[in-house]
Amino acid sequence: MIYLADTDVIIDFLKSQQPAIDLFNKISDEPIKISVITYLEIEYGIKKSHHPEKRKEEFIHFMREFSIEIISINPLIAEKFVKIKIDLEKKKQPLADFDLLIAATALANNLSLVTRNIKHFKRIKDLSLP
Repeated sequence: MIYLADTDVIIDFLKSQQPAIDLFNKISDEPIKISVITYLEIEYGIKKSHHPEKRKEEFIHFMREFSIEIISINPLIAEKFVKIKIDLEKKKQPLADFDLLIAATALANNLSLVTRNIKHFKRIKDLSLP
């Protein structure tokens, strides 16, 4: 199985929260990827932190430790995003665009989304949540 890590579980790992550490250790033998959206959310948090250089170093170490690949947005992901957004709007269950882009990335690339935010993402049809 190939995993797409959501922003929240990476932040938890970087904050040394044991459930996230256990999660990444459990899936570390499989490929782990992130959306460029997750990358920018983490970069934003790093720049706003009190110790941006230290936080950036920790994030780089995390990316290397787990050999994480960043997936850019492409036309297939954009199409999935639009479909998901319309489907959820029809159901009156909107979701933030960044979350939709992360979910669309998982769907477009047949990845299993690893997140702490199961409640929001379980509304998305066919999205794999381990």
